[in-house]
Parts: sequence; C-alpha cells; structure tokens
Amino acid sequence: MRYGLRAAVVLLASVGCVGLSGCAGFFTGTGTTVTMTPSATNASYGTTLTLSSTVTPSDSEALAQSGTPTGTVDFYDGSTDLGSGTLSSSSTSITVSDLAVGTHAIYASYSGDSNYDQTASSTTTVTISSALTATTTTLTTSATSVTSGTGVSLTATMSTSAATGSVNFYSGTTLLGSAALANGTATYVTTALPVGTDSVTATYVGDSTYASSTSSAVTVTVSSAS
Repeated sequence: MRYGLRAAVVLLASVGCVGLSGCAGFFTGTGTTVTMTPSATNASYGTTLTLSSTVTPSDSEALAQSGTPTGTVDFYDGSTDLGSGTLSSSSTSITVSDLAVGTHAIYASYSGDSNYDQTASSTTTVTISSALTATTTTLTTSATSVTSGTGVSLTATMSTSAATGSVNFYSGTTLLGSAALANGTATYVTTALPVGTDSVTATYVGDSTYASSTSSAVTVTVSSAS
C-alpha cells in the first residue's frame, strides 16, 4: 500500500498537480449540460427562428479549474444539420428560416474541447404551420437605467389576450429567460444584464393558432455598482 500511494503521488506530480485542488483532470468531471431554446415553438412557414444554446459544466469544480467550455455547437433537425455556432461565454445561436411545414425535432450537439466531453441537449418540438394569425409583442421595462445586479422587470404584452404559450426575453442574442403568458402578458425579472448598453427584446414563441412575434428593442443602461 505504501508503494502504491507513492506511485500515485509521483504520477500526479508528473502532470503538474499541486495538491488535490490542482488536479482537475483527475478529480473533476468532464461532462456538460447543453440546453437548446428556440425563439418560437409554433410559427408560420418562412418565419425566421433563432435557436439558442448554452453549455455549462456538470461539475462545479471543473468550471472553477478549467473555465467555461469552448468550441462549437451544431443544431439539428432530426439528422439534418441546420448550422453551427461558436461558443462565447458559454452561449451561441443561429437563425433558420426554411423549416418545412410540419413538426421538427430540434436539438443542439456540443463538439467538446480539451477539457469537456461532447454532449447533446434534449429535443424540442417546433411546429411550422402554413397559416397562423399574426401577433404583435410589446416590451416594457421597469427601468431603463440601473446599477449592475439590480433586478429589472421585463413585461411583454400581446396584441391578443387569447394567445397562449410563453415569451423568451433576450439581451442582444443572449437568452435571459422565459415566462408563461397569462391573459396576454408575461413578466420576467432579471439581474443578469451585463454592464453597458443592453438591447432587450421579447419574443413570443407562438401556439397552434397565433404566430410568433418579436418586440422592438428597449435599451437598458447598466452601470457598475460603486
């Protein structure tokens, strides 16, 4: 046992480990969690959809020691590759506008990098219809100038209270979160707006009757907390 422990110490030292905390490859996982969120799950033919993906380490220790995952994410409709995007701060997105009428099983596949393994998201069904009732989405914010970390309430109001489903809220192309519609409105509170000038939009994902729509952008200025 004494010689086995000594051999293990020599092996760890040979790869540059200094104590347990320095041995990310030996003591942390290499798995990731991949999510894929479409800007709409019901849309009329020809609608441009944004497919957004995030890749996060399954092991918090791996994140601390190896950083955020890098590389690319491919988006698929079944076995058809729709396109790929390069990760930036764990996120990426692509747009598609040529999905055929019918249902589509959309998912994202992370390519992996030197620290993290290849992983795929779960499948989300997107339905493309030949004709849906058009909608308009209006976005309002509780503030247009805040300090970093302050909660901002984002409220989307639909042109019809009969619309069902959910609304996705974005800062640029980064998905902030989603909220379900109730009587034609959906509200999401975020503290994740980055410092600077943020262009915030709301996208209604659509349902079997009403088409998706995206609001005009609202500018929110976020300053550093003093």
